[in-house]
Amino acid sequence: MGKNKGITLIALVITIIVLLILAGVSIATLLGNNGILSQADKAKVETRGATVEEECNLWKINQEMDSQTAQGTAQTLEGLLDSLEERNLITAEERATIEETGEITIGDRTIDFGKEDPPVETPTTVKDAIETEHVYQASEDREIQDAYGNKVVVPEGFKVVEGEDVTKGVVIEDASHGETIGSQFVWIPVGKIYTDEAKTEGRAKTINIGRYDFDSTTGKERSYSGGCKEENSDAEDFLKYGNQTAKTTVYKAFTEKQASGKTKVEEAGGYYIGRYEARVESGTLDISDMKNTWDAPDTNWTGYTGGKLVEKPNAQVFNYITQNKAAELCRSMYESDKFESDLMNSYAWDTAIVFLQAFDDRKSEVKTKEHYSQQNSLNTGSVADKGTNQLADNTKQDVICNIWDMASNCLEWTTETNSYSYSPCVYRGGGYYSSYIYTGPRGGINLSDARDCDSFRPLLIV
Repeated sequence: MGKNKGITLIALVITIIVLLILAGVSIATLLGNNGILSQADKAKVETRGATVEEECNLWKINQEMDSQTAQGTAQTLEGLLDSLEERNLITAEERATIEETGEITIGDRTIDFGKEDPPVETPTTVKDAIETEHVYQASEDREIQDAYGNKVVVPEGFKVVEGEDVTKGVVIEDASHGETIGSQFVWIPVGKIYTDEAKTEGRAKTINIGRYDFDSTTGKERSYSGGCKEENSDAEDFLKYGNQTAKTTVYKAFTEKQASGKTKVEEAGGYYIGRYEARVESGTLDISDMKNTWDAPDTNWTGYTGGKLVEKPNAQVFNYITQNKAAELCRSMYESDKFESDLMNSYAWDTAIVFLQAFDDRKSEVKTKEHYSQQNSLNTGSVADKGTNQLADNTKQDVICNIWDMASNCLEWTTETNSYSYSPCVYRGGGYYSSYIYTGPRGGINLSDARDCDSFRPLLIV
């Protein structure tokens, strides 16, 4: 009998089993949890997640840059999500999750877009600005009103922290300008100023910008007619050090009429002065190179090394400084195209005194003189390092309409000039060492004077 050719039943079964095994392996490789298709899907999801995360991070960077420059040109969250959805990088459901929770999970990635806060309305009143602690930006309307309709203009990067209305002294605080954060300034309003009673009766007190002196009996202001000048001084020793205030834009803001017929300060409705005598932060005092207690080594000198000019309540009073150095520090205190800083000039000082006398809120125990223009220092001992705001005895604290120490503590440098070549600088305010120096009158002082009783006060125009 011949041999049978072909496969046996057993061989066929074995072949089928092997094929089934191979098919199972192939299917598992292709479709299993770790199969080729699953891995491909996972890679697709991870790629999508990486792309979304990258675009989210770039969007955040642009948002941060935009907030620092206040340009308002960065893409909104809505715009970003529109773009991602149009390119099928997120689904409608994923978009809804982002809008609700601020984040989304794609694959193994959780991507944080940040919960977008509802739009914040810019406060338009002093009261609301204080309550919300709103920091005003250059792109916002920074003109606000007190309860009686009086105007206040807040510089960019500042917030309002105190003052019920302008007659009580509206205080702003630096909230965003680096080393000067925390510095405080008080609004000096000009023009018609309403109080509750005056507005009801249809009247207003008017504060006019000007250079004044003050009657010693009545305290009433009158146009200044003395020999001190705010510009074109013939004190050559003073001018050669670069203090020609007629060339500064801040000086012109008080004197130069605009197309409207008003000065820049009048158009703004006011200006700011430092709440305190200038303060120095993080400075080391060394006066060993002074020639004597009256004279600095040069006319551009300060005894403080590494110190920063601030207007903070508890910092060291910035004394031991010449007029030239004080002017330099004030003019470089802020660099902005929205507002400017400078050393106090005679228009700013005198107009402030007129305002303070019109709305004098001093307590009876510290009101040793009826008129603030004739007020002398409330201290006979040296408090030059502190300022009266740091004294526990409130009968020694010199504060009026939220402004400190214009009558007390240190003499204050100004940009005003004297015709005497040996004392070309004009100081204002009272000094702790003398009961014969008052807030209103002017005094002459040397270019190289830099004592513990010599300080200054910056001003801001918007």
